[in-house]
Amino acid sequence: MEGGFRIIDKISQTKNIKLNFKNILIPISSEYYSKEVLRRSVKLAEKFKIKINLIYIIEEKTLNQVDKRQDSLRTQHDIDQTKKDIIDEQKKSADKIIFEQAKNYLEKNKINFTSKTIEGEFSKVIKNETDKNKYQLVLMSFAKECVLRYRLLDELKINAPVWIEEGGKAETILAICSNLAPNQKVPGFSMKLAEILDLKLQFLYIVDIEDSVEVDNKGERSEITSEKKLMYNANTFSEEIKKKGYQIKIVKGGTERQIIKAASEIKNPLIIIGRNKKRKGIFGIPIKKFKKRLVERCNDTIIFLN
Repeated sequence: MEGGFRIIDKISQTKNIKLNFKNILIPISSEYYSKEVLRRSVKLAEKFKIKINLIYIIEEKTLNQVDKRQDSLRTQHDIDQTKKDIIDEQKKSADKIIFEQAKNYLEKNKINFTSKTIEGEFSKVIKNETDKNKYQLVLMSFAKECVLRYRLLDELKINAPVWIEEGGKAETILAICSNLAPNQKVPGFSMKLAEILDLKLQFLYIVDIEDSVEVDNKGERSEITSEKKLMYNANTFSEEIKKKGYQIKIVKGGTERQIIKAASEIKNPLIIIGRNKKRKGIFGIPIKKFKKRLVERCNDTIIFLN
């Protein structure tokens, strides 16, 4: 395990990184809709020549509940008809409210876009769409209390960065690096995005002493590593970032808690996080659904680099 040295070559090659969101997927659930993603897409269009692909997802959970609620005396034909009525109503709603609103937003700003309606489970539909098409970004909103499980954050591998839009004007990129991530995509991606969007850039390196291992570029976790070595590698990383002319702060503690704390000290942050292999929390308690927990607790826009 090379620790802090493993990203030096990657940092030195940041000028060669190409960042262009040409083909963007915007998934909208029948359970939740926010206009913020459309507003963000317009802002991105000012910097990138993009094509927006809107998909309205009629949640299968809603349809499945029809079977549970139907009177046992009703025929299968009646149940199927009820489902069809729900689907038709959802499609009309999408056409009348969401797609019409999107048309007003996007056409007015001369943004090329397509739209379609799909029945299925939110995360699975997004997974299938990103597997079939070359999207450079998935731009979506997040609802803390709804039926969506958001499995795409922690359980399903998506072949594109996932941008969780919370609204507001981003002013500073907060780039998160740690001993629990390869730290290969975040530096270059953050530098390039800050340059293109004309944003400030602040790095945060978290020495996660709750889960004191290191993660290599293959996502493999090392054996337990001493805090001294973790700090040495953090400082090595920090020096390389400073050579590029950027500010970086090193902190110790739990990753989730330190991200939320750092974000609260920055005006309108845009948080960028790479693959994180955290498995243990405080007192060594196993931790699950790290990304979903973070989005639920954090009120800022987050980009997950998968």
